[in-house]
Amino acid sequence: MLFKFKNVFIIIIFLLSACSINKLNHKNKLNDLSILIETLSDRDNVLLKENLRRLINSNQNSQTKYKLVASISFNNTETLSVRGLQVLNSTKAVIKYKIIENNNGNLIKSGSFVSFPALNSASNSLYSNEVAKVQIKERLNLLSAKKLYTILQVTLGRLN
Repeated sequence: MLFKFKNVFIIIIFLLSACSINKLNHKNKLNDLSILIETLSDRDNVLLKENLRRLINSNQNSQTKYKLVASISFNNTETLSVRGLQVLNSTKAVIKYKIIENNNGNLIKSGSFVSFPALNSASNSLYSNEVAKVQIKERLNLLSAKKLYTILQVTLGRLN
């Protein structure tokens, strides 16, 4: 009885692990495409470009070439905390993008989206406020790059 239970258990483990190994061979479709990323030259946009470049890792030898024109800006507002005792700074990133076919200049998709707001508490120290703003901008920049990468995957996945 114990021998049968062991065999059934091993077979079940083997079948379940074989199903999960299938996903390891799945590769990114954007790696086969050549995507040129253009942004403005300020710090935040260069950081967005670098985050996108790391995520996409495009193939420069590919036949199909696309151009992504993107820009990021930040909106800061002051809000009250839940208890209403302390002022919180809310920062949102606004990303505008265009996906253009490089061969003939056709606009494939354009749009914009707003990131989820990041909150930080206001301090009396100007230095800590500035450091918190820089860290929030970097975090929102990375999250926005991941969302834009997902949009690219869906849009260009439908074309190819």
